[in-house]
Amino acid sequence: MKKLDEEKNLDLIAEMISRAKGNIQSEYIFFLIWGWVIALASFLHYSLIKFTNFERPELAWSLIVIGVILSAWYGYKIGKRKRVKTYADRIYGLIWLVFLINYFIVLFFMKDINYNVTPIILLMAGGSTFLSGIVIKFKPLIWGGIVLWISAIISFIVPGEMQLLIGGFSILIGYLIPGYMLKNKNKNE
Repeated sequence: MKKLDEEKNLDLIAEMISRAKGNIQSEYIFFLIWGWVIALASFLHYSLIKFTNFERPELAWSLIVIGVILSAWYGYKIGKRKRVKTYADRIYGLIWLVFLINYFIVLFFMKDINYNVTPIILLMAGGSTFLSGIVIKFKPLIWGGIVLWISAIISFIVPGEMQLLIGGFSILIGYLIPGYMLKNKNKNE
């Protein structure tokens, strides 16, 4: 009888660990949403500068509204589904809250830095992605963060228009590839 209780407890613990892992891994959707939105906005902005006479190419970033709406909707949906909020969930959420606060500070002062925000945002995204990979123990996100950091360094060196291309491609590599890998891992588990 005691052996049976021990096995039951071990099964319960294994199930709880699996659920806690799944809590965060199910949030791959945010890497996919923001990966596509940011990459498309970057490439659209670049294309409008290079290939058109459009007076306000920066309006390409209006696509962010789509990301905000989709993120809010999925965040609400995922939040309703979670029964237990783990310590890892809290840390993961704080990482991206810090990113968001830093993002708004950069946007507020972007005129003071001559609107040269791409390298700074890539730097912040690299750190948040790297830390997310550590929290959920997922190496592709860690590597994605490193790619974003390297892209930030390069973006500090190249002209503004090239920063848009570098940013777009680095987001494809740093967000979308790990995001799809996380989605597949989540599906397989």
